[in-house]
Amino acid sequence: MPDDVTMTTRILMIEDDGRLASMVAEDLGRNGLDVSVAGLASEGLARLSREPFDLVLLDLMLPDADGLDVCRRIR
Repeated sequence: MPDDVTMTTRILMIEDDGRLASMVAEDLGRNGLDVSVAGLASEGLARLSREPFDLVLLDLMLPDADGLDVCRRIR
């Protein structure tokens, strides 16, 4: 890999609390991480099918799905 290429860790946060998601994304972003936020499980699953992410931060209580079910679908 060339020296001028920087790898950025991409994180998908599936969190319906916009205020919390914003605070966490901002803090992680200040530390060099690329954070995308999905407010619904369906939105997060759709993003995962289209884009590569290194890590998923998943809320367990989402308005459109149970977080554990979402985790099972991701696996």
